[in-house]
Amino acid sequence: MTVRRLVLAVAGGALLFASHPPLDQPWAGYIALIPLLLLARSCGVGGQPVRSGFGWGLVAGLVFFLPLVVWLNRFGAAAWLLLALLQSVFVGGFVAVVAAWRERTWRPLVAVAAWVGFEWLRSNVPLGGFPWGVLAYTQHGGGPVLPVARVAGALGVSAVLAAVAACLEALAVHLRRGERGRALLGPLGGAVGVVGVLLLVPPPPAPTSEVVDVAAVQGNDVDLPAFADRTDSDRIADIADRMVAVTSRLADDPSGAPQVVVWPENSLDVDPRGAPRIAAKIEQAQAFVGDAVLLAGTLLDGSQLRTFRNTIVRFGPGAEIVDVYDKRILVPFGEYVPWRSVFGGLPPLRAIPNDGVPGDRAHAFDIDGVATVGPVTCYESLFPGLVRDQVTAGAQVLVVSTNNASFGRSPASRQHLTFSQLRAVETGRWVMHAGISGISTVVDPRGGLSQRTELFEQAIVRADLPLVDAPTLYVRTGDVVGPVAAAATLAFVVGLAVAGLRSRRGSARAAS
Repeated sequence: MTVRRLVLAVAGGALLFASHPPLDQPWAGYIALIPLLLLARSCGVGGQPVRSGFGWGLVAGLVFFLPLVVWLNRFGAAAWLLLALLQSVFVGGFVAVVAAWRERTWRPLVAVAAWVGFEWLRSNVPLGGFPWGVLAYTQHGGGPVLPVARVAGALGVSAVLAAVAACLEALAVHLRRGERGRALLGPLGGAVGVVGVLLLVPPPPAPTSEVVDVAAVQGNDVDLPAFADRTDSDRIADIADRMVAVTSRLADDPSGAPQVVVWPENSLDVDPRGAPRIAAKIEQAQAFVGDAVLLAGTLLDGSQLRTFRNTIVRFGPGAEIVDVYDKRILVPFGEYVPWRSVFGGLPPLRAIPNDGVPGDRAHAFDIDGVATVGPVTCYESLFPGLVRDQVTAGAQVLVVSTNNASFGRSPASRQHLTFSQLRAVETGRWVMHAGISGISTVVDPRGGLSQRTELFEQAIVRADLPLVDAPTLYVRTGDVVGPVAAAATLAFVVGLAVAGLRSRRGSARAAS
């Protein structure tokens, strides 16, 4: 029994990993939960289904997350191992709930709700959540299930994939047992429901007749060690010089100047209002692009000592700050140190001397009446609700500004790009995914990519992005699937607890 459970746990974790970049096998996303459901069925046979299910689910989670986020090892083995362990807890919770349900009615429904509920939970807690490795992103490249994001968001896609796996697992178990007739109605009915959902998904909203000419400048930040001093003035000037040099190519572009030029996150790692040397470089770049609007990833000083704001700034003539978007979701232990009085003295965290201050509002840039551009800064693209807020604030196109240079040539950049692909499908907007060191690319509202650059090269991605005004159903309704699934899972758990309590009371009365 132990060997069988180990094989199932490893198989489930391995399939989950294989379905994401770097292996990037989308077919695995449809079946990855089958071994975990069989594992839960096996754990449900014993006298301690919750403990057994959680333990073996934790093993499956580690098999999945340890290789998925191995790029975090650049910041130390402790950070990598702790994050993988924390995320694995949610997989353990899923297997434990399904194991505790045993062979009761509606088992596939419970499995779908539990998987999506735990994905929603880990997308929100702790410290704002970490939705890396959510099942939906296995379908980033297209396919029949991806359009569901347009209606129900990423977790809606996860729900459909989980339903496919649950129906297949139930059908296989019934057939293996020689059960026919009514026993097959549930799985087959679920399969029909999935097909029905896919047939009802509408196409992306139609664009207007207008476009906006956007050029993303990939100046190429250098591949620095993880804890290098990013406040060094010479390094900051060097990156700005790189950005200016690549931007200068636009002056010779036979198409003329674009309407919007994007300098990605951390292109300017200092507040130019107090750095004349950097302000001069901004003016130099503006001379190359004429009347184009420059949107640049810039660090601005915070209102308190040793704080900063990670922003996207619209610069006007003379490097004047005309408009600002403040990043609203910051990276814990990356852009700020939670509970600094406790953890701030740890050697790895001494490299983060200042804390970022999050913004408090959605905001889109009005590009002189030509277009409304919704800025999204790096880590924010992981969170569908935040990007939805940018669209409801008026964004007709989206710009995702990123800096993944710290992760080198690892799969982190490719994994990160999958989030922009899902955000494009969810919102029905064209997305300029702009990385200072790559990957940069254009994402269409079906998740397709064009003009994709490589890591650590200098390049410009320029495209006429169609403007979209109409909202998708997801933009209208927001994240409904996740909270509903989490509430349903809680109801199932409470029901199991009540049933167990009644059973124990009944046994006590019978014994007396």
